[in-house]
Amino acid sequence: MNFKKDIKMIIIWICAFLFIGLTVMVFTGIMHSVDEGVQAFILHIRNSKLTNVFTVITNIGGAYALLSISVLLLLIKRDKKISLMIAINLAMVFITSQIFKFIFRRSRPAEIFLVNATGYSYPSGHMMVSSAFYFYILYLINKKVKNKIIKAIIFIFTVLLVFLIGFSRIYLGVHYTTDIIGGLILAILYLMIYIKSTEKFFGDNK
Repeated sequence: MNFKKDIKMIIIWICAFLFIGLTVMVFTGIMHSVDEGVQAFILHIRNSKLTNVFTVITNIGGAYALLSISVLLLLIKRDKKISLMIAINLAMVFITSQIFKFIFRRSRPAEIFLVNATGYSYPSGHMMVSSAFYFYILYLINKKVKNKIIKAIIFIFTVLLVFLIGFSRIYLGVHYTTDIIGGLILAILYLMIYIKSTEKFFGDNK
C-alpha cells in the first residue's frame, strides 16, 4: 500500500464531492444568503487604501504575474524539466478553469466591481489558476527543502497569499464568495490529478 498515493486519491474524492455539493447549493440558491452577506460586509469596509492594496494583491494572482514567473523559472532554473512542468501546469489549469466556467455560465456580480473582469463567474478562474500555480510551486519546494522551519514559513506564506488573492476578488466586486470557494476546491482537485500524472511520467520529481 502506497500511503502518499492513497492520500492523494482521498483528497481527490473529497474535493470532487465538495465541489459537486457546493455547485448544487449555488445553483439552487441555498448559498445566496452567504454571497449577499459577504458582499454587504465588503461594501461596508471598502476604502481607497484597501482598494489599492487588494488591487496589487489580485494582480499577483493575475495572468501577467503568473506568466512572468513561469518564463523567469524557465530561463534561470537549471532543471528545465521542473520549470517545464510548472509552465504546463499553468496552461492546463487555465484551460480547465475556462471549461468549467463555460459549463456553468454564472454571471458576475453586477454594479459593485472596482476593476474590469470578463467571462463567467463560477468557479473563479483567477482563484483556481493562482491557487494551482502557487500550491504546485509549494509542493515542489516541499520536496526539495529539508528544514522543517523553512517549510512551515513557506507553507504559511503561500496559504496566506492564496487566501488574500481570493479575498481580493470578492473585495473588488468581480466574484461571489462561492465562486472563490469553488475555484479553490477545484484547484486542489485538479492539482492532485496533475501531481499524480507527473509522478507517473516524471518519476515523482525526485
